[in-house]
Amino acid sequence: MGATETSPSTERSVGVPWRSPVLVAILAATLMAPMDVPLISAVLPEIQSVFGVTESRAGLFITLYALPGILLAPVIGALADRLGRRYVLSVALAIFGIAGTAIAFTDDFAVALGLRVFQGFAAGSILAALAMTAVGDRYSGQQHDSVMGVTSAMLSLGTAAYPVIGGYLAARAWNAPFLMYAFTLPVAGLVLLAFDDIERAPDSKGSGYIREALNLIPTRRAITLYGIMFVSFTLLFGGLYTALPFYLADAFGFTPSTVGLVTSTVLLATAVVSTQNGTLAARASTTILLTIGFALYALGFLGVALASTPLLLIAGLLVFGVGSGLVTPTLFARISVLAPDEVRGGVMSLQTTTIGISQAVGPAVFTLLGGAIGYQGTLLSGSVGAALAAVLLSILTSRS
Repeated sequence: MGATETSPSTERSVGVPWRSPVLVAILAATLMAPMDVPLISAVLPEIQSVFGVTESRAGLFITLYALPGILLAPVIGALADRLGRRYVLSVALAIFGIAGTAIAFTDDFAVALGLRVFQGFAAGSILAALAMTAVGDRYSGQQHDSVMGVTSAMLSLGTAAYPVIGGYLAARAWNAPFLMYAFTLPVAGLVLLAFDDIERAPDSKGSGYIREALNLIPTRRAITLYGIMFVSFTLLFGGLYTALPFYLADAFGFTPSTVGLVTSTVLLATAVVSTQNGTLAARASTTILLTIGFALYALGFLGVALASTPLLLIAGLLVFGVGSGLVTPTLFARISVLAPDEVRGGVMSLQTTTIGISQAVGPAVFTLLGGAIGYQGTLLSGSVGAALAAVLLSILTSRS
């Protein structure tokens, strides 16, 4: 087993070791991850104007960026198992930072898009998966769940803050948000210095690694967890990030900046609840936490769809945010302990692929529904879907 900060002699240590250099490096790397899309989403209109391209071509900064991460995440995870988290994560951070920062210094759209695709080889979701792999390596028991909760909260905080930061910077210069990626370079150095990897050199290679992983993980449980993750992030990307902005603009007349602030309240609620993951996991089973979380998704969507005032709207969104704060860190925590150290990177990297597929499927499904039945009906449909997921999870809970 890899280096751990929770030994048998310190099993009662269940809090978050805030003074640990390794934890500081993990949280710093995690905070860099949401820079991938939220930071530059507000820049797309400026990219369209500066480079004189269509909206769809400007949108390639999002869609093409996601492809390398979806396809290569398992390979990068396997490399982390072979070479160690320290080197793979620090190199990924460096690539992410250098490629992203370089975009600010080009005036050629093809070059900028090429750099963006290259940046996707170390996509933010890959950085998050590698950081959470390190959490699984180093912590156990309730301390593991507490640290995973704080790590998940850092993701939510970054996702809430970066659209505001990106919008503020983009209003001053189209390329200013891309300079933010330079912050990942000192974080790469911090990871290299703080991590104390035990290098992993499995005897088997190629297909042998895959067979080893399949033999070591509980396959049915893994499929179940990744299936739940797919549903959760489909609701998140389709409902919160796609259907909600259209609905708020139509029903309440909100401007894009107001929509961004409203969305941030959801993510802040998620972050606050995520920090309590260790305590909650000690008091309730995984299926109970997930059941309650999906039930809150359903109530949140229902409240938003039926809200007649901004205050009721915010209340519904906060309920959704609490649900996400229960579901997301619980899934991350359970997936991170599915496998032993020697194949954990590969197993954890599949969450990048799963989230990437959800990011493609969710918006497509919710926009199709929006065009067919309107966005209020779409949010109600999301409520029904989340409620069905909660019912299925409650059945699993009763059987167990």
